[in-house]
Amino acid sequence: MPALIRLGLLTLALASPVCAVAQIYICKDAGGRTITSDRPIAECANRAMRELDRNGMTRREILPPLTPQEQRARDTLREQQRIETVIAEEQRRNDLALMTRYRNEDDIASARRRAIDLLNEQMQIDTKALTREMTEMKAAQVPVVAAGNKPLSGKDRTRLEEATRSVERRLSSIERRTAEIDRIHQTFDQSLKRFREIRDTEATGFKGR
Repeated sequence: MPALIRLGLLTLALASPVCAVAQIYICKDAGGRTITSDRPIAECANRAMRELDRNGMTRREILPPLTPQEQRARDTLREQQRIETVIAEEQRRNDLALMTRYRNEDDIASARRRAIDLLNEQMQIDTKALTREMTEMKAAQVPVVAAGNKPLSGKDRTRLEEATRSVERRLSSIERRTAEIDRIHQTFDQSLKRFREIRDTEATGFKGR
């Protein structure tokens, strides 16, 4: 059908009372040919399509289906957005808890001291116990030196093994407590930093009102 005749038919269709409220779809097929219809066009199922209103104006653009690669990219973007939303909500709850728990920086410093003092007390207990256990281990080593290349008695061997294990356990306990003290300091450092950020943000927002 010649282009002028097809254009004329489209004009008449748009102008006629019967089609005044009809939906008109228009697209270009793979060969570049413009196609119109009163329903979605099968030849353009994988191509962009426009829906026209009664005045021939574009009502909406109907985009072609996404390719598998585009679908994966969209799914990845949505998952990233979901994760960011979850992280933001978690940060909001943490900030609320932080500002509820501490009224000022002195409160944070006091909480830090309480936590560290408790661990220091436990550390002192471990240190004193280690001194005793080291003394016992040295005493258990005396028969070893005295025996030279001779085999130890079962009693002496058991005493040395038990003393050695006690020292090793105590050293491990001290190492854990030292690591815990470092972790607590880091936690309170982060809390103090975030407390100041929230406080400064609130102060800036208040001044801007």
